[in-house]
Amino acid sequence: MDNIVIIGAGPVGATFALLAKRQGLNVSLMEAREGPSRETRSLALSHGSRDILDAAHVWGAGLHATEIHAIHTSQKGGFGRSLITREDGGVPALGYVLTYADLQTALDAELEVQQIPVQRGAVVTAFEERGDHVDIRFTQAGGEHIREAAVVVLADGGANLGKVPAISITEKDYGQAALLGHIETDTPHRGAAYERFTPEGPAALLPHGGTKEYAMVWVSSPARIDALKALDDAAFLDAFQQHFGYRAGRFTQIAGRRSYPLRLRTVSSRVSGNITVIGNAAQALHPVAGQGFNLGLRDANDLARLLADARRERVGDLIFSNALRKYGLERNRDVERSVGFTDFLVGAFSNDHLATRVPRGVALALVDVLPFARRGLARRMLFGAPK
Repeated sequence: MDNIVIIGAGPVGATFALLAKRQGLNVSLMEAREGPSRETRSLALSHGSRDILDAAHVWGAGLHATEIHAIHTSQKGGFGRSLITREDGGVPALGYVLTYADLQTALDAELEVQQIPVQRGAVVTAFEERGDHVDIRFTQAGGEHIREAAVVVLADGGANLGKVPAISITEKDYGQAALLGHIETDTPHRGAAYERFTPEGPAALLPHGGTKEYAMVWVSSPARIDALKALDDAAFLDAFQQHFGYRAGRFTQIAGRRSYPLRLRTVSSRVSGNITVIGNAAQALHPVAGQGFNLGLRDANDLARLLADARRERVGDLIFSNALRKYGLERNRDVERSVGFTDFLVGAFSNDHLATRVPRGVALALVDVLPFARRGLARRMLFGAPK
């Protein structure tokens, strides 16, 4: 048995399926959702993630991606700022901003082209490991069913982690929420993204859409975010202008405000027998520095590569066992460093203490004036931790 069943046909699961199929693996997907996703949020992709999607044959004009050419980082109420450009990374663009819906549509279309089966409306009820395979119990159209898989890949955002007893979850509540929206200014962005650290939490603007449009992220306490959501558009724009400043121009319009709580979630292990976990099912990060989704795509890429190598070197019946163990070990370095970096930024920059404000300013200034520091940070953001 060599079939691989992916639970979750969202961007990370679908990308893994496409990469794995192109490397000769026998894959199919199960998705609880009956129809197309209605998710409207923006996604920030690194250049490394663009390469992964290109390898999956889904990168193209239909994604309507906006390029990020520079990232401007500063702190409110303190000195110091840094500017990292695409030249520092040696790439055409540091990143790209696109909508979740556009990416999902492109992935779904390529799944059809590659004739990868997607079983929709299938709700998993249990996993039973049988040594050389996993029984997947699920309901669909009112009936109960069982499927067998040599490997189960959980790419469902963590919805079914509770059905794998050997994998435990650790959560850290940041006591913050993120407010998202689409904001327009009176000044062209010219491919610049902004991250502004404040005592409430970070605020970010990512160029997306027209020449004067951004995807906005404002992090603060849940009570503060609720109050901001209740403001009318004019009052909200004024509040954000005072909070963020005028480096991106004067804000003129806001649309699509929505929020969600911020927690760090990690798993005790990425592998349990023939079940493995990727993407947000394995780790959910704070949005500061935009690492989470890119980390998930690197999960998908590495897992597809390792399983394909194992399939080509087939030894005995348990052809994927060593590959799964290797995946669990190989991903630890990138994940632990990304989680640690993100968690450090949240703690170090979400306060207004003089003892931290001055070192923060010095750190930002040093990154700005030292070319090797800019290059190193750019490569880390683009491609993850060195292997």
